[in-house]
Amino acid sequence: MTAVQTDVEQIWQTLDALPSAGREIILARLANKSTRDSVFASPKTLLEDERFLISFEDYLALSDEEGEKLKLLAYEKYQHWIYDELASRRARWMLICGGKIIEWSSKLNEYPTREKRRALGRQMGYAPWTFIANPLIEESYWTAIPDNDDNDFYPSLSIAFGAENWNQEDIIKRGLKLDADFDTGSGNIMVDYSLLRSKNIIENQYGQDTESGKHLGLPYKCYVLPVQVVIIDETGEGISKIFSAYCVRDWQHSSFCLVNPVRKALLGRNLLYEFPLRVELDGGNRTTKILTASS
Repeated sequence: MTAVQTDVEQIWQTLDALPSAGREIILARLANKSTRDSVFASPKTLLEDERFLISFEDYLALSDEEGEKLKLLAYEKYQHWIYDELASRRARWMLICGGKIIEWSSKLNEYPTREKRRALGRQMGYAPWTFIANPLIEESYWTAIPDNDDNDFYPSLSIAFGAENWNQEDIIKRGLKLDADFDTGSGNIMVDYSLLRSKNIIENQYGQDTESGKHLGLPYKCYVLPVQVVIIDETGEGISKIFSAYCVRDWQHSSFCLVNPVRKALLGRNLLYEFPLRVELDGGNRTTKILTASS
């Protein structure tokens, strides 16, 4: 008989020697402990985690630091579950409230606004949480890449960003104008959050609105926000559309600058089919021409 078995046997002998009332008290306490242990067992999914089932009022009371810490904890602890749920729905984002997946979409442009999220939270009485799929970005090496012995270049497009309620003239006059790297290996627009803020194109964001992703194996933090994009073709004709963009924090120290340290934005193939555009890449002259831009 092992030492553990001996100890258990002695405990049972002690219990047997107690009056029946004493035994009932001990057995009741053991049953209560088992119940408490099951209640406080580690949740298997984010939907069961009480930390994310806080009331809407408590959600609003979170400081930026507290909100961001909680949101990033969800990505860290439940990353595989989040990405599996998104993949099973073929979704780019999903909205969770009150322990339920309420809404999702395959289109990033349908990502819910802060106003919509908070209206839902107020209606349901619980904190609203959004989560995004990690975007696939296949970096390919016309912007000159500094410190590159191969005299390498990166295709780029001249572009202007503005607030979603600005007209095209305002965007061209006071918007954020960039020669942005253009890579069809990326499906979306990635842009420096601080540059957009410096032009008052977007408002300052809250910590609990922070999203998380990885690029080239390194993590980054971002907000998914609507911005207006203006592109001018070879004829001088301009066209604008509103896109949901990944507005990346601490851009200069992010992995988006590893390939090109002077990059300010990365434009994806969604520009081609959303406008649509007809683009000519000239390898000899290392130029990118927008031949036509039509609505």
